[in-house]
Amino acid sequence: MPEFRFSLPAINSLYADQQLAYHPRGAMLVTGGPGSGKTVVTIFRFLRSVRDDRDLMLFTYHKTLILTIRGMLRARAEELFGELDEERINEIVENKLSTFFQWHQDNIGLFRPEATSEECARNFRGYIGSRRRNNIKLDELFFDEGQDLPRIVYNNVGELTTNVSVGADRAQNFKGYYPEDQAEDIILSGIRMHIDSRRQYLDGNHRNTRQIFELAKKFVPEDLRVQAMRSEGLREGNEPEIRPGLSEAQQLAEIKRIIENFPTSNIGILCHFGNEVETIKDYLIGEGYSCAENAKDEKAFSYYWHDMDRIDEAVLKKKFRTPFITTFESCKGLEFDIVIMPFFQLSNRALTARNSDGRTWATRGHYYVAVTRARSDIYILYSFKPASMNFYDEAEKTDKFKGLL
Repeated sequence: MPEFRFSLPAINSLYADQQLAYHPRGAMLVTGGPGSGKTVVTIFRFLRSVRDDRDLMLFTYHKTLILTIRGMLRARAEELFGELDEERINEIVENKLSTFFQWHQDNIGLFRPEATSEECARNFRGYIGSRRRNNIKLDELFFDEGQDLPRIVYNNVGELTTNVSVGADRAQNFKGYYPEDQAEDIILSGIRMHIDSRRQYLDGNHRNTRQIFELAKKFVPEDLRVQAMRSEGLREGNEPEIRPGLSEAQQLAEIKRIIENFPTSNIGILCHFGNEVETIKDYLIGEGYSCAENAKDEKAFSYYWHDMDRIDEAVLKKKFRTPFITTFESCKGLEFDIVIMPFFQLSNRALTARNSDGRTWATRGHYYVAVTRARSDIYILYSFKPASMNFYDEAEKTDKFKGLL
């Protein structure tokens, strides 16, 4: 199956609003919805500073996005890095991209989101004052999915650097660090405590078809900014495939059918819980597929969740392939040709049960983000209709899908 890489357009094909976010050299908060190009702008700003030999770091929240960006940078190294030699490119790819939590753990210690602003400031100052840094701040920092870090990071980012780029979307405030609809304003205010910064809103959606985005909007009817986003100008595509009344075995068979019908497509299989990821992984292995490093291309797949097998995780870091199975929590920033959302009857439990962080396992915003990962096709599979699908009239669609079940 194909190797999964982040999809980065040519720099001369950036849209007008993306260019407005890219060209300024100063601090920037880039906001916008899914598919607007926030991560694209962040990566191009990062690459420009790399070519200028700046001392920098790029942070994301999720390991999966880091891995896809690394794969893309390696595959397009000659184009993206210019005259940099191979040793320097490898050093950048391996050491200048990280999750913020991992970087903090490696350089300062365990990051505590609940820490006071004063504690965070002391930690940042201590790092800059260490022998490693010798009181020299980084030239520039880049944060993707900025809403996934608490305000104390941005209130004190000036202790680490003199320039910063942040991409953020208040509709994806899954961690709950910010009051509803306030994430972007709070982040910008925090940056401006130390660094003069501007904001650029990206209002396009360059990923989804009209049909996919209209489905995504139905999951968040109370989000006024999402509802205000127009879909008329999006490209036309296939209608979403919603398959009710399927047993677990039938859903697994449907996943296999889709994989076999689209062998060259980038496929994401998104679930609520890690045990669902394991169920699908075990099923595919039983059907002759493999997530091993030496798996044949036509039978290879990858998966990720936070408590996955460490041997498999080591393989994932070397070879990130699709189909890719992961959780709703870990899919942000990724993009697929096809998204499959199986076992969706578990939505009722996921929206009410709480995890170790005290948050529900899913929110309607998770579903909005998951659906918007799809470029071309979306499949939602379930045995019985959960409350989150109340907008969908099963009776109206029964005849259409009867022959496919």
